[in-house]
Amino acid sequence: MTLCNELGMTTPLRTRWTGLWRWFLIGTLVLQGCATVYKPQNRGIHAIDNAKGYRLMKSRNGDYGDHLVFLAFSGGGTRAAALSYGVLQELRDTQVDSRGRRVRLLDEVDNISSVSGGSFTAAYYGLFGDRTFTDYEKVFLRQGIQGTLIGQLFNPAYWWNSLFSAFDRTEMAIEFYDNHIFERKTFADFDLKNGPYIEINATDLGNATRFSFIQAYFDLICSDLNAFSVARAVTASSAVPVAFPTVVLENFSGDCDISQSGIVRFLNQPENSKDPRLAELQKRLASYTDRKEHPYIHLVDGGLSDNLGLRALTDRIETVGSGLLLQTSGKLPTDVLVISVNAEVDPERGIDRSAAKPSVVDTINAFSDVQMSLYNNETKLLLSNKLKDLESTMAARGLNVRFHTAEVSFASIQAKTLKSYFNNLPTTLELSDIEVDMLIDAGRDLLRKDPGFKGFLAVNNGQRIVATPSTSSSRPVPAEGAH
Repeated sequence: MTLCNELGMTTPLRTRWTGLWRWFLIGTLVLQGCATVYKPQNRGIHAIDNAKGYRLMKSRNGDYGDHLVFLAFSGGGTRAAALSYGVLQELRDTQVDSRGRRVRLLDEVDNISSVSGGSFTAAYYGLFGDRTFTDYEKVFLRQGIQGTLIGQLFNPAYWWNSLFSAFDRTEMAIEFYDNHIFERKTFADFDLKNGPYIEINATDLGNATRFSFIQAYFDLICSDLNAFSVARAVTASSAVPVAFPTVVLENFSGDCDISQSGIVRFLNQPENSKDPRLAELQKRLASYTDRKEHPYIHLVDGGLSDNLGLRALTDRIETVGSGLLLQTSGKLPTDVLVISVNAEVDPERGIDRSAAKPSVVDTINAFSDVQMSLYNNETKLLLSNKLKDLESTMAARGLNVRFHTAEVSFASIQAKTLKSYFNNLPTTLELSDIEVDMLIDAGRDLLRKDPGFKGFLAVNNGQRIVATPSTSSSRPVPAEGAH
């Protein structure tokens, strides 16, 4: 994720728009300095009901079946959205055994955590299910979203709204996503009973930490997530700082009794203060209960706090003792499968090929990529250690649960030319049809070849289902590594 790529476009569009965009950005920044403050769109509540709202415990009615499957979709613009879409296709076309019957592995997915570009795919699938495979490419992946948004910036109506109503670039993006992608759906429209629990993540700019669009977080600010726009949450998750103003929430803490919230009861457990990570989590979440110090919450791109989308899972594992990961031992799955879809790139910068000092832009991009890569590696190591600890803890309790992890990333591509191709794709909301096709195929192929995924299929009689061209019917094909 780089600011220059987000402000720019694919190569042909960059030539056309760069100069105009630079002057327009300066103009809109000046206009926004004169505009009124845009009213936050979240609603307050006066009571917390743990039986209602967008809550993890309502997902699948607490019964995850034989397989608890967790997906994490990273940031990376359309690159990440297309790669994760390819993974969904592969899961759709893979069957496994579950409770004595054959099921699509896609239907076993229980939780999708996402940031930035990955949030478009996660939210769309969470809302529309299998419609995703007929509509999503047309509605989003091949739409040329970035060029459309930039074109709208030059509409005189936008300038008028920007000057007199604080209708900024972020609000414009929300309106477009709401009308043309997410069909004005709210979190109440997610089908928690039959579909996966979608966890869209942004970054709280005020305290530099992850903020999740789940009712547990909204409990802390006495707000109702069910009535909140999915498009607004996705925009917050993908709002690159400076290019897009923040998405703002109002903190209504004090208007309800937050002691009734399950997450607050976790916060108040004194033994958590003995664990540095749990203590940090307590402090982070408790800050939202101080309305005087934090009357508003400013949200930006989730990739700044966790570009892999995996921290939601590591935080949840931290809270296993309070029952936020698995409800009861009587409904434990036989397998846990974690699939990380990582669209991180390692572009060829060429800075070290010349004695000339790099430009400010090149320096900023290289610095941000280094920092993100280091943080991503730390996140992956943390998750690995937490899963091992969880597996050991459950084994000690006599609970036999198998743990499997898989990573879909360009780093595992062996062909040098192909790896270079993907690593030099920009972080943008506009890619060519060929680039989208390549990314979708890569998502499918990389998941299929991942050793951890193949191991999961091997112990669960995994098979790929492919369509026969002449009849359009499907037939099973043994998956690689399956018995």
